Amino acid sequence: VLKNYDFNVLLVERVRSAYKIHTDSGNFCLKKVSRGYRKSKKSFYISKHLKDNGFSNVADYYPTKKNKLFVKINDTVYYLTYWIEGREADFKIPYEVLKCAEMLAEFHNHAKGFKKTKSIRIRSYYDKWTKIFERSIKEIHSFIIKIDKLDIKTEFDYIYKENIDYYVQEAKQAIEILKHSNCSLLRKHQKNQRYVCHDSYYYQNILIDKTDKMYIVDLESCCYNLPMSDLGKFIRRVLSKSKYKWDFDFCRKIIESYSRVRPLSKAEYCLLLAMLVFPHKFWKLGIKRYVKNKKWNEARYMKKLRKIIKYSNYKKEFIECYVSFYNLQIL
Repeated sequence: VLKNYDFNVLLVERVRSAYKIHTDSGNFCLKKVSRGYRKSKKSFYISKHLKDNGFSNVADYYPTKKNKLFVKINDTVYYLTYWIEGREADFKIPYEVLKCAEMLAEFHNHAKGFKKTKSIRIRSYYDKWTKIFERSIKEIHSFIIKIDKLDIKTEFDYIYKENIDYYVQEAKQAIEILKHSNCSLLRKHQKNQRYVCHDSYYYQNILIDKTDKMYIVDLESCCYNLPMSDLGKFIRRVLSKSKYKWDFDFCRKIIESYSRVRPLSKAEYCLLLAMLVFPHKFWKLGIKRYVKNKKWNEARYMKKLRKIIKYSNYKKEFIECYVSFYNLQIL
């Protein structure tokens, strides 16, 4: 792969899912995308769209000797960007969380209007959220059957099953919020506006350089979606940390930081609540255990489950504060 570029390689080191390439022309980031030619093209053209619209917080691509953007070997695609010298965002630092919220709003403003072509694969989720939640409820219910079929059940299995009804009710509550929040009009409008979401806006994909400039990396997962999907995932990730424990006051500050850049409509406050109410962590933990059979030890599974259950009261109080503060007539 690296023979296609006009530099001498000094060192290659693995950094998460990418490679840091040290060369006599500087440092670069090499990304490998399996069966991903269209995904790689999507990543480049969204990056270009962002830059053309004044958003400079993404890495620049580095072309091959033949001025190509990608190196394709069998079904695998590789591409190179300049290495961003910096560190990952730290969600334990409140100030950085608020800055990340601002950049997410900037991303949504500048990525909006992206036009796909036949050679670019980009999924659309504008009209799918009720179906996604309903399908997830069916999956949670299916875990009961899987648990009952186990020859040997552990403490995790018993406790997980005991709590399924509670979290299914949370999921149904999220669906009711979707149905009573004018989301259909919002979806239609934002679909026409062609809003793009990052879909993996986590600390691993937010870098901060030595000048405190922030960057978004890994655009392969970008999709057409409602901006509140991104913001909801981001807030959930932050508030489920032990430092915040579903602290509504801090959530309000995150929303304020975002909305200063991209103001929210009343319907978006409702949609965001639905994204926050849905029991993603409980559902995902069940997927890891009963579908993917993730090879964690029992102590790790129990630690995660106990934390989810322990935080349920914090989350319940959070929902009440959210509905009251934003004066939402939906519950």
